[in-house]
Formats: sequence, C-alpha cells, structure tokens
Amino acid sequence: MELSLVLVLVLGCASLGIHSGQASDLPSGIEKCGAMDEQCLLNGVNYVLRNYAKSGIKELGLIPLDPLHIKKFKIGRNPHSPVNIDLSFREVDLLGLHQAVAKRVSGFTADLGRTIELVMDVPEIALKGPYIVDGRVLILPITGKGNAEIRLIKTKVHALVKLRRVPKGDHQTFAEVVDIKVEVNPSHVSYHLENLFNGQKDLSENMHALINENWQDIFSELKPGISEAFGLIVKSVLDRIFGKLPLEQLFVV
Repeated sequence: MELSLVLVLVLGCASLGIHSGQASDLPSGIEKCGAMDEQCLLNGVNYVLRNYAKSGIKELGLIPLDPLHIKKFKIGRNPHSPVNIDLSFREVDLLGLHQAVAKRVSGFTADLGRTIELVMDVPEIALKGPYIVDGRVLILPITGKGNAEIRLIKTKVHALVKLRRVPKGDHQTFAEVVDIKVEVNPSHVSYHLENLFNGQKDLSENMHALINENWQDIFSELKPGISEAFGLIVKSVLDRIFGKLPLEQLFVV
C-alpha cells in the first residue's frame, strides 16, 4: 500500500514545479514553490490530493491515484517467520488516497543532496483484487485463490526517498530514485480472502478468525515484504516521471 502514498507526495511536489509560461496547460491552483519552502510544498501536495487524486494530471504524467491500479506484486516466503507464505496479487486496485492528508514534506533541495521525508495520514486504504496464497500462518496451513479485500484503518505513512541528479543535454538536469524506505503503521487491518481452501466454509471461517484476531502480528510479519515490493514499483514509476520533468522546472531557483 505504500506505493501510492510515496508516489502522490513526490508527484505532488513535482506538480508545483512547472514554469509559469506553461501554466495555461495546467489546472488552475497549482503554483511553483521554492525547493526548500516546506509549507508551500505541503500545501501543494494536499491541493493535488484533494483535487486530482481521482483524475490525475495528464500534463505532468500524474496518473489517477484513487483507485490506483497495480498490475502485480508478490510477497515471498520467509521460513523464519510464523507467517510463511507466498502471497501474490494481480490487477488489483488501491482505494482511499483522495482522503489522505500530508503532514510533512521536507528535505527537497535544488541539488537533491538531502533525503526527502514524507509523512501522511490516511483514514482508510483498501486493496481489492485477485490473489493467490500458499503456505502457513502461525501453525496452520493456508491456501487459496480468488478475490481479496484488505483494509487498513487510520494509517500513518513515513517514507524516505533519496534522489540523485542526472545531467542531460544542454542545461537540463533530471532526477533518478536511488533509494526508498517506507514504513506504514495502521491502527487496524482487516482481511477477507475469498475461496480459501477451495471454498471449504469451515476451514475458511476458522482461518479468517485467526488472521483477523491476530491482525497486528500478521501485518508485522508481512510489512517488510510489502515495503520491498511496493518500493520497487515506486522506483519504476518515479523514475519515469522524473525522467520527463527536468529539475529546472520543478523549483524556483
């Protein structure tokens, strides 16, 4: 779930950076900020979230973020964990980001010399779509294939993004993601996995009771795999966006 949260923050900041000469091609209300003007950047991120999370901004390459469609990601087995599963998702949607509120955006500088820190609160995040799972949860086997719905309630997201400058052509410098670290902390998580155990009702109900009663332990074990999987997706998306927009257009210098 971290992918879109990092994405909207960085793209929200990027969306503030178009030259005024291009303003006629952009939605109204977007202004250009100084690289270290944290309040301006924070206001801009929240403006984009409120007004463009669902529609995106084509001129900036900002895709719609609610729902955010994810083609695939996978969490692999960890034999040393009590949640030892292969869990994969394909063609799933992430919903709820239009309600997100950015609390802090810091670390942007013209030379990208600092790590960018992003903090957001999201009332509810839902992941919906096809899944496949196989392995063991605590002491019980689990297997299933169908549609999943995972909900994260009152989630705080803390992300650290490191960029580097990439000179290209005449007097243009672009950015590339070199490192991303994300921590997501929900107040509650609920899991619903259709067709567990090939639809055996008793086994499915027992497993749902187990994973939902132990939601915190389950999520704690899955968090590193989720962070890694989404970090790779975020890097791919951000590299595409920052490869399009030169830094000279991103900030007032």
